[in-house]
Amino acid sequence: MAVDLDGVEQAEDELEQWLVDQAEAGVPEIVLVGLLRDYADDIEQLGFVPRMWGRNDR
Repeated sequence: MAVDLDGVEQAEDELEQWLVDQAEAGVPEIVLVGLLRDYADDIEQLGFVPRMWGRNDR
């Protein structure tokens, strides 16, 4: 499977902007780090990104 490097770069840019937006809104950086670690742990254990994360019908 080929990796879309432009897509990866765009995703990185969007994540960085989201993190900045959250920090500017007052979310403590330690909270953001914890969220990222939790999601990374879930992905590592499952081996994929659960597609339900992006849906509101949980």
